[in-house]
Amino acid sequence: KTILLGIAEASPYLFDLVRADGARTIRMLECEPEPYLAQLIERTSREVLAAPSEADVMQRLRRTKSEAALLIALCDIGGVWPVMRVTKALTDLAVTSVQSALRFLLQQEAVRGKLSPPNPDRPEDGSGLIVLAMGKMGAGELNFSSDIDLIVFFDAAASTLAPDIEPQPFFVRVTQGLSRILQQRSADGYVFRV
Repeated sequence: KTILLGIAEASPYLFDLVRADGARTIRMLECEPEPYLAQLIERTSREVLAAPSEADVMQRLRRTKSEAALLIALCDIGGVWPVMRVTKALTDLAVTSVQSALRFLLQQEAVRGKLSPPNPDRPEDGSGLIVLAMGKMGAGELNFSSDIDLIVFFDAAASTLAPDIEPQPFFVRVTQGLSRILQQRSADGYVFRV
């Protein structure tokens, strides 16, 4: 009760999350946070890969961010997790968000015949696209207000691309899509600023 009062007084964002789904908040207060977060991340990865559209991916990732942010904040404020576990949880969320969005985009390109991934369930593996996290994300130290700094490289000789596809415009378009999915504001907010 004290935690919820503190959230109501100090964090309009978190209080809106509490009010949006009271049953979810109660589940979080009664759960074991480690498995709850692990299941949320795993479910999100599956749902994003199976999503029918980019709009569905954006909505799923934003809702996951909200749910995870509330869980992590409750663990932080309630003293359940030390600060290093809090920053790792936020970083894990960012990694999952980036990987899931990238996986979806590359899967869509495979459906269009522009990419032939060796493993359709993990089209990013061996795709020729390399995404490196820098700054706080790269160090595993994201906080609640962090943006994410990414450096993206591509292999100009990627063997997974269809023969008629130019690597530079293809990978630039995928990277722009990744950024759009993560940071474009919608009714559900955004996932991370990129």
